[in-house]
Amino acid sequence: MVKNIYDMLHQVCSQNKDRIFFVRQNETYADLLRRVKQRAVLLAKKFGIRRGDTVAILSGNTPDFIRSYFAIVSQGARVLMLDTGLAKSEHLNMMRRTKCKLALAQRNYFISGGPKMYDIESVDDTDAREFSAADATRDDIAMLSFTSGSTGNPKVVGLTHDNIISLGDGALFYQPVIHPGYTFYGFLPLYHIYGVVINIIAPLVLRGKLLLQPVLNPREFMQDFKKYRPEVIPAVPRIWETFYKKIIETAKEKHVYTLMRVVISMRHVLRAVGLGAIVNRVTKPVHDLFGGNTKVLVSAGATLKPTIRKFFERMGFAVGDCYGLTETTGPANFNFAFRMPDGSMHYAGPLPGNEIEIHNPDKHGIGEIWVRGKLVMPGYIGNKDANNAAFEDGWFKTGDLGKLDRRGRLVVKGRKKQVIVLDSGKNVYPDELEDLYLQNKDILAAAVFEYVIKGKTVPFAVFQVTPGTPISRVATMVKASNLKIAPYKWVRHFAITEDELPQTSAKKVKHFAVKELLDSGSFTRAVA
Repeated sequence: MVKNIYDMLHQVCSQNKDRIFFVRQNETYADLLRRVKQRAVLLAKKFGIRRGDTVAILSGNTPDFIRSYFAIVSQGARVLMLDTGLAKSEHLNMMRRTKCKLALAQRNYFISGGPKMYDIESVDDTDAREFSAADATRDDIAMLSFTSGSTGNPKVVGLTHDNIISLGDGALFYQPVIHPGYTFYGFLPLYHIYGVVINIIAPLVLRGKLLLQPVLNPREFMQDFKKYRPEVIPAVPRIWETFYKKIIETAKEKHVYTLMRVVISMRHVLRAVGLGAIVNRVTKPVHDLFGGNTKVLVSAGATLKPTIRKFFERMGFAVGDCYGLTETTGPANFNFAFRMPDGSMHYAGPLPGNEIEIHNPDKHGIGEIWVRGKLVMPGYIGNKDANNAAFEDGWFKTGDLGKLDRRGRLVVKGRKKQVIVLDSGKNVYPDELEDLYLQNKDILAAAVFEYVIKGKTVPFAVFQVTPGTPISRVATMVKASNLKIAPYKWVRHFAITEDELPQTSAKKVKHFAVKELLDSGSFTRAVA
């Protein structure tokens, strides 16, 4: 049995020592293990890092981030994952609250007034043969993450070695669709739980390769896709929505959109009668966009709209649509359609060893999403009140609302606190409306929330639009979209901006921040 995270790393690297792990650096699993040991020796010998200490990582996506992550946990210490997008004052507050002893950081993130800073990109000249792993147990805390970088008192999530090992064990369930040697693209921030899941643990346990990209630039992405042709591309929903809109827009410009819709809707019939070449011809430009070799698209960090997932599935990709939180070590549930070895189809579900429940569903099957199992954190660090509120009978109450469709796929409706309750008592779910309005190509982002107009509670929308889009055109798009839903859900009051809406590091729109900007007069208002 695997004892701790380092034991997991050692076993995988020893069994696959000659396989390439870091693609861009052409480094093997054996290289990874050796350099993890060297960094661990440095931590122990130079800085005296011991079991139970806290060591922060403050860095972009480099191999040194991953080497340092494993080196820290190999000594039984806790990795404090710091969001590079936060202010220095927030980093200092987080390090002080967790009694951080050392921070491994890129030089441009160095901060004075806190723990000792060490350049994470330094070359270690230590001897790997001096390495000694700490006797960490599966119950030991391995990772610390803050639920929010805002001022005040954000909660600290503590994930154990067992949580991370269980994540690795669970990832093996997807071996039928993610094969050994597949290259994972890695531009997602490694400090985020999604980055940990899909760019640290999954490539390792599935014996894949990792192509890290530290620059968040679409031009860099496209060059990498063309050169390295990755099989697995993870991204946040905003990225998939952008690709989707670009594909549709291009098809319409070339006057092939109707043909594309017809062919992909009849793809099974066409293949059955020997006309699969027609399907391939229609879908090939989309596959070529990602390098021509991509098999799996993964989405997490926010809710992927069902229309986007279905589109890419019809284009021939396996789409892993993940729902989860830091508190659930990421993937509490995967909508992931693929064929199992026995020929049956898998459509959705939590990783093995975990359960998901829709608690107290209404007549539409919508209720709060509860999660139980080996991926759920033991609790927030030093916050008894938060733990009492978050757990009930062993279930973690996510605070999100959702339902399960006929195939068991999870449909997330949004945060429980964000549900709009109209004066009539009817509920309106912001995610549903945002999905609807985002189908208009000139609406780049949307935030729908509860608002009071002339004493009446209504759904209000703020749209980020393409530059130069007149408000009259947006009003026309909103009216046309409204006709597709029940009148009580209609958005009649809205505002527009050409500026990017405030977002989290996972590219979720911050509804509260958008609402504050609306109240301050930052947007142009209108009525549809």
